[in-house]
Parts: sequence; structure tokens; C-alpha cells
Amino acid sequence: MKLALLLTVPVLFVAAGCANPVKIVPALTEDEKQTLTCKEIGRESDRLNILLNQLRHGNEPLFGNDPARVQEAEQAAQMRLNQIRELSVQKLCVFG
Repeated sequence: MKLALLLTVPVLFVAAGCANPVKIVPALTEDEKQTLTCKEIGRESDRLNILLNQLRHGNEPLFGNDPARVQEAEQAAQMRLNQIRELSVQKLCVFG
């Protein structure tokens, strides 16, 4: 029994190490705003929508992430998505 218990401890540490930390996306820089093409804007919009969906409805890691950090990441992704949407209008991008 003790051996089984001792063998589970390293597994828990490995599982904790496999948990994905929350990634906070940076806001668009002025250089990015000027150099992004409509194709890149479309890809970034899709990527941010997927990220937001994962943050809002994704599976929680075994030990969970700090809810404040998740909220911060969600707000940062939403702000960047809003910037991307505004940029797509400014550059007259058409998707579809």
C-alpha cells in the first residue's frame, strides 16, 4: 500500500507540470497595425476567437488556473480581437 502511494506522488507532479499556463496576448502595436495584411487579420481573428472560446468554455487543467489570471487573459484577448476587428474595417478587409 505504501509503495502504491509513493508511486502516485511523482505522477501528480508530472500532471501538475503538464498543466498549460494561461497565455496573455499582447495588444497590437503600431507596427503590426500597419504591416498586417487582410489574410493575416483573418487568421488572427480566427485564432483569437478560438482562444476566447477555450478560455470561456475550455477544459480546466487538473489543478486549475488562477481565476484572476484567466479573467486577465480573457480581457486581453477580447481587447486584441476588438483591435483586429477595427483594423479589418480600416483596411476594408472582406472575409468569406
